[in-house]
Amino acid sequence: MKIVSQSQDELVLQDGSATGIAIGVVFVIAGALVGYKLHASNPAGLWIGLAIAAVGVAIILFSSSITVTARKSTGQLSYQKKRLIGGQDSTYAFADIFRIETRKQWRMENAGSPANREANPPQPMLVAQSVIVFKDGRELPLDHQKTSSTTSVGSVVLMSGQGKETALAARVAEFLGVPFNEIAPPNVGGGIGITFR
Repeated sequence: MKIVSQSQDELVLQDGSATGIAIGVVFVIAGALVGYKLHASNPAGLWIGLAIAAVGVAIILFSSSITVTARKSTGQLSYQKKRLIGGQDSTYAFADIFRIETRKQWRMENAGSPANREANPPQPMLVAQSVIVFKDGRELPLDHQKTSSTTSVGSVVLMSGQGKETALAARVAEFLGVPFNEIAPPNVGGGIGITFR
């Protein structure tokens, strides 16, 4: 998530871009090339190429971007989620917003086959996402899920990645005049259920 523009009256946020579509197109082209090149020497080459192209098509179809525009003069929040298939374009009143939350949780990174897990055991990964919580219980994602980057130094694992996102979500809450709540899982220093007003 990034702030595209901010003034006294208006805040515009955007998360995601055409990068996912570009990556999907690269996969489709690579799949076609692999299928063409390997088909003559290996009959399974065509299937490998088709599988790579199918991954590319899936990436293109599920890539999305989120644009949020908040205007104090109208007291309205405009929410647009764009994707190739489907999308969402809605308007909400500031008065209906209860708070902004950043939720963090641990997920295990998939290490692949059981033989690979012994050599490289799955590592915990911290995943975060900011959401708009409404008074009636509805929720809207303010951004896409972000994963932390991890660096191992001996037995110590250093994690980073969501500090900027959390700070931006707090700025959005401040602009809207609603509380900000950071919900972190156990073993994450500072931020377990902290509420800013």
